Amino acid sequence: MSYHDVLAILLSAQEEQVLRAAELTAGKTVGRVTALHVFEMPMLAVSDGAGATVVWPQILEQTRTDALAEQKKIRLQLKALEPNSELRTLETPRALAGEGVGQQAMHADIAVMQAPRSDLSIAAFEGALFNSGRPVILTPPSWRGDSLGENILIAWKPTREAARAVADAAPFINAAKNVTVLCIDAMPGPYGQRPGHDIATHLARDGAHVDVRNVSGQGRFPETAIIDEARALGADLIVIGGYGHGRLREFVLGGVTRSLSRDCPIPILMSH
Repeated sequence: MSYHDVLAILLSAQEEQVLRAAELTAGKTVGRVTALHVFEMPMLAVSDGAGATVVWPQILEQTRTDALAEQKKIRLQLKALEPNSELRTLETPRALAGEGVGQQAMHADIAVMQAPRSDLSIAAFEGALFNSGRPVILTPPSWRGDSLGENILIAWKPTREAARAVADAAPFINAAKNVTVLCIDAMPGPYGQRPGHDIATHLARDGAHVDVRNVSGQGRFPETAIIDEARALGADLIVIGGYGHGRLREFVLGGVTRSLSRDCPIPILMSH
């Protein structure tokens, strides 16, 4: 497995760290970066009245003009990044953004985008994660790292989502200088007799340099414990399965995926 095609999902030209992360991801396997500029088209509601209908063409024209200005900046960034790169655009109402992004990400090996905060970016992230069958890397807005995937923390649980994330992260894991399998409050049973060692053994057979850490949560939320351990180890990428408890439960109650996808200060690779 390798990342021949990397999709950088951009909502604006200000998200240059996404292109940097995409470049580092493609560099693991001499891949190609394609940027996808997603911009929201406003919807005309019936309740807006006749006056809104009159000005609607001007609203659409201004939206497209603003989008073209952003795309001009992105093209310049791409040219400096990789002369043979490509820019695609997705003009979409917010309600259809997830479907459109998912279709684009389906035809790449991996997608990269900024950690979602706005409604449009959340829709784009969930579309890439749930509709494409591909992994997604989320970068913090403030991230300016020089490395990605050289020191990896795998947040391990014996779940299908976690196993999928580990498999999807194989190009990073096999090339990393250090890989740590982290288990939190794990007991023998579903984790095996020595929690974390079975998956570490599997990765080591492929040539990865793997350590295992089974730590006490000490009353911390799991996402807090993951970030604390990642910082202590100097990790530059966290690998984790996404939405193991289902999207609705995560939305209503909160959860590890929801918290990490929005607030993690370290790039994170998620799969579902």
